[in-house]
Amino acid sequence: MLDSAWGMLQAQMQQQGQRRLVVLSGNPQWSEWIVSQLKEQFQGDWLTVSSCGPDAIEPTKAVGLLGREFLHGVFDATKGFNAEALAILAGTLKAGSWLVMRVPAWSQWAEWPDEDSIRWNESAGVIPTPNFIRHIQRQILSCPEVLLWRQDTPLQLQPSHQTGLWQMPDGNPTVSQQTLLEELLQSSGGIWVITAPRGRGKSALAGMLVRHWQGTCWLCAPAKITTEVIRCYAGISEQEMPFWAVDNLLKYCRLKKDGSGNKNDADWLLIDEAAAIPTPQLAELIRHFPRVLLTSTVQGYEGTGRGFLLKLCAALPDCHVRELKTPMRWAENDPLESWLDNALLFDDRLLDDRLLDDRLPLNEQSAHFNIEKDLRLYPIEQPMWLQQPALLRQFYGLLTSAHYRTSPLDLRRLLDGNGMTFLSAMSGFPVNEPQLVGAMWLVNEGGLSQILAHEIWAGRRRPRGNLVAQSLAAHGGFPQAAVMRSQRVSRIAVQAQYRRRGIAQHLITHQCREARKHKLDFLSVSFGYTAELWALWQKCGFRLVRMGTHREASSGCYTAMAILPLSGQGKRFAQLAQQQLSRDASGLESLLGFALPVEHDKDERLNGSDWQALAGFAFAHRSLSASYFALQRLLLTSDLALPGLRKHLQQQIDIEQCAHDLSLNGRKALLKLWREETAHALASIDEILANQWRDWVISCDSVEANRPHHPIDR
Repeated sequence: MLDSAWGMLQAQMQQQGQRRLVVLSGNPQWSEWIVSQLKEQFQGDWLTVSSCGPDAIEPTKAVGLLGREFLHGVFDATKGFNAEALAILAGTLKAGSWLVMRVPAWSQWAEWPDEDSIRWNESAGVIPTPNFIRHIQRQILSCPEVLLWRQDTPLQLQPSHQTGLWQMPDGNPTVSQQTLLEELLQSSGGIWVITAPRGRGKSALAGMLVRHWQGTCWLCAPAKITTEVIRCYAGISEQEMPFWAVDNLLKYCRLKKDGSGNKNDADWLLIDEAAAIPTPQLAELIRHFPRVLLTSTVQGYEGTGRGFLLKLCAALPDCHVRELKTPMRWAENDPLESWLDNALLFDDRLLDDRLLDDRLPLNEQSAHFNIEKDLRLYPIEQPMWLQQPALLRQFYGLLTSAHYRTSPLDLRRLLDGNGMTFLSAMSGFPVNEPQLVGAMWLVNEGGLSQILAHEIWAGRRRPRGNLVAQSLAAHGGFPQAAVMRSQRVSRIAVQAQYRRRGIAQHLITHQCREARKHKLDFLSVSFGYTAELWALWQKCGFRLVRMGTHREASSGCYTAMAILPLSGQGKRFAQLAQQQLSRDASGLESLLGFALPVEHDKDERLNGSDWQALAGFAFAHRSLSASYFALQRLLLTSDLALPGLRKHLQQQIDIEQCAHDLSLNGRKALLKLWREETAHALASIDEILANQWRDWVISCDSVEANRPHHPIDR
């Protein structure tokens, strides 16, 4: 049995509205036994997040817990540390809860293989993550409110710091909620955005709006189960406030728009956990309702939360952004929340308006900043993060403020990922108080064998890592991109008041010099395309080489890839990739709906690159989308019927209807027909050449000189 002091401490936590972290460090059998003792003594939900166990929630599925509430939880970090899952679990726990974290033996933990590294490390295999674990250990030891129980050391329970009694919410709005509720109830239209960290009562406020509104409200969320709190505070049935899945509501709105009716079905559309919904879908839904309430967090552990604020709200007309700061599910200065904010760098003190808004007046430092005299660039090695924790907070905080996808997964990669390069831009003015004004993070890519690169191009292999290099091989049709050695710019950020001074260019120029010293072939970048962002990369010397045709969920933009060639081989590759983009530009523009800043090659004849793409589709596993424009040119060249390809690509009949019209059993059968039709069309144009290409594709012959040649390319 546990000491009676546990019961006294938990009663004190309940009275003060606090939650506490308990760290059990030892072998898994011991920590599991202690958890069973805690469960026996304290009644509660005891929700467990673990990669093993019949009743446990898989860490990668913890996002499904958003918007729900529990009493007590267990986070199993004995095999791996999923930081996002820990943050989500902590956010669901009510006042009076224990969060029990099971970890390996204290002295061994930092060198313990971390299975979570498979998710985020660029190279294959599980690796130890000593920098992150030592950072977490330091945070545990520095917080007196955390109970650290090591298997080989008796635990001395310390009472919590005395605070006043906490008043549990009684269902009525808090002062800050009441202020916002009155604004919402008086609204005649527009978009209202309520942001806050977890536990501030955003969902409760949405429910209160439904209860007091004299009209119809509809509810939408990424998952129905996350709307429990809204329904609880609304106090009405599902018939009175119907729930819509995002896809179903979009279909309904599109049908209604195409029909004759234009009457609004609902006065309010409430979208809970809005940051988890792709931005294009959100933007489309918003247009169909007179009033919209979006609730979300801008705290980094959901990854897209910051992007939700940066991208969507800035572009919305008649948008009112409000924030809830006072906790509702627990008391202010909650020990668990304070520890988590420090451990996962959720502290938003860095992320204020000075970093987010470049329209604010210059402060004294930025007004007198001279880039030639005051800018200093310093490389950062990963061990330095622990030696300079303030620099870690500033660097990660700047990236979080500027990038919509930054999350704890990036913190893991930043501290321990293989093949990372970091560069800081420091202001030397004033001399006695240098500050971080710019940050750049690069990832090593390429260097794969020619055989593996050929397999990636053919669609038969897709190893971990090498985001741009693999994409240019698999989707762009350039296997050499995966063979050449390159660095991808993963993140680059400049403080708002120091922007438009050329700091980003200085960072890129510096890294080009370093990359040439190491015989790299090119730098690359992947980004959500906007004309403004492309202008920045173009100014830095990058060349646009690929455009995706699907919008990013996080930014709502189409993915663009650009490279900055460094070597002779890199320059030849850039020229080939730009030529290919020019050939595809007209077709791309019709899919994207906007003009591309590239020259247009109107030649529709099949060339060597087309034959290679078509052979990869016909005789290997390259996707239809990767061969799309070559297939379009094939259909213009061929006189054959090719009904499967023509129905989908020329007549734009969807896949399901194509399969039905051709009496085929689903998507796989249709894809098989497409490949067969492509092979038949190639053979009808030049059977000898088609056979040569088939042999080249199947044989994995990666030697460039052995590729079949084409008279048109000479």
